[in-house]
Amino acid sequence: MEEKQSLALVSGANRGIGLAIVAGLAREGVRVLMGCRDLARGEAACSPLREEGLSVCPVPLDITSETSVSNVAQLIAGEYGSLDILVNNAGIALDYDPSLPVVERMQRTLAVNVVGTVRLTEAMVPLLAGSAHPRIVNVSSELASFGLRGTPTWEYATTVMPTYQASKAAVNSLTLSYAGLLADRGIKVNAMCPGFTATEATNFTGSRSPEQAAVIALRLALLEDDGPTGTFANDQGRLPW
Repeated sequence: MEEKQSLALVSGANRGIGLAIVAGLAREGVRVLMGCRDLARGEAACSPLREEGLSVCPVPLDITSETSVSNVAQLIAGEYGSLDILVNNAGIALDYDPSLPVVERMQRTLAVNVVGTVRLTEAMVPLLAGSAHPRIVNVSSELASFGLRGTPTWEYATTVMPTYQASKAAVNSLTLSYAGLLADRGIKVNAMCPGFTATEATNFTGSRSPEQAAVIALRLALLEDDGPTGTFANDQGRLPW
């Protein structure tokens, strides 16, 4: 009997790191749903991947909307029955937006990076529970690492992004919590750092390509059953919380 093709959902998937993760998973034979707020942009991003023969499909997804998340969950349940991989990639960074007061930056950032991640994860857990090899990958950042931030010689020791760093520290905490809560269902939950990547979000000033950033996400998404859960890593190895 032929094994069923794995299914992944990637949030924030129509550009940058999210799109690179989509392409990487699809090239590994995974059917990928590209979650995007703007379906037209998703279709445009999808087109060259489809021409490559990859199994990708954009779906409208706004993780700040209960209705949007519920609609995607219903779509997956109705058309596929279960989900194998969830990549929580959607996120924002507003620390360098001078037009917003700090409190508003924090509220907006937490609404996407933390509450949105919880909303999508909670909606997908019942679908992941139906998979033989369920995986959740949370896109975090080494900027959230208390261990690294407490090291004066660390290359980003002087980087201060209060709202973004706080939100990703919360994502790390959620990763540990979910790893414990979902262990009895066989769902592995890990966090990853893509590194300083040249994307629209960084005004293309990063030193890494989206494809380089996606490497660790792919590794964690495609973990073997004896792989770890409740970890934080980049492509060089484990990172301190």
